[in-house]
Amino acid sequence: MFRYLDKIETFLVVYETKSFSKASKKLNVSQPAVTQKIQQLEKLVGLTLIERKKNGILLTKKGEEFLKLAFEIDDTMKQYIKKIENLKTKISPFIIGASSTIGNYILPTYIPYLKNLINMEINLVVKNNTLIIEHLLNNKINLAFTSIQIDNPILEFIPFKKDKIVFFSNKPLPSSMEFEDLLKFEFICREDDSVLKNEVSKILKKYNKDCSNFNITSYVGHSTALKFTLLNSPKQYISLTSYETIKHYIKTNQLFITQLKNINLERNLYIVRKKDDNSYNTQQIINYLKELL
Repeated sequence: MFRYLDKIETFLVVYETKSFSKASKKLNVSQPAVTQKIQQLEKLVGLTLIERKKNGILLTKKGEEFLKLAFEIDDTMKQYIKKIENLKTKISPFIIGASSTIGNYILPTYIPYLKNLINMEINLVVKNNTLIIEHLLNNKINLAFTSIQIDNPILEFIPFKKDKIVFFSNKPLPSSMEFEDLLKFEFICREDDSVLKNEVSKILKKYNKDCSNFNITSYVGHSTALKFTLLNSPKQYISLTSYETIKHYIKTNQLFITQLKNINLERNLYIVRKKDDNSYNTQQIINYLKELL
């Protein structure tokens, strides 16, 4: 297609001016160059398009048919050029990536305020922690929010909020309990490689407690599935989750929480950026959320 473009432009100018010499002046090239372009075009399409006359030029019948195609191609290229110009001036959205708890339950409330803060469109991408960090490293997102921290010399992890982890049930529970009291209940838990479950295990080990002592009857692969499994069960079960994911159901008395006595189940949530990212928009968002949350 691109082999034709300059030759089609020459053909259209020759048609418009009805003269090879006038076309050469308009195109700011020599007349032999115009002649060569037309000959090359005729060779490419395998048709004679123009006949020279004493008083100018005349399109052949095939030339008249080709003229319609040439106008269509010219219009198409003008549209593409316009799109390219728009692309140059278009402002790309600021892309935030977040793990599921942060992306689904914490950030959505603040996105409208962040848009106004940086005066830009913001797209929110929700994936697991590992993928979010990979996206940041590969420049697919501008800023990340995770519930884990890793050792990486390129990244800066900034704690911005404490996430309260709670034991919850579909039936009423005491407001606080001893760890040993929990062992009387049946548990439905996340899978063993769950980030939250691993965090709880680390915290409990500091108190010489072990999650493996829980009476776990089944596992589910997602926090949403875990929540609705308990909501829809006629039998009482206990599980663990971030308070953020169930606070609506706590307020409506559909789910119930308890805290462990003398054990603080909290984890840090992090804003993650590349250390060399000193952009104004990134810093504005970080400052705003650190002050707010």
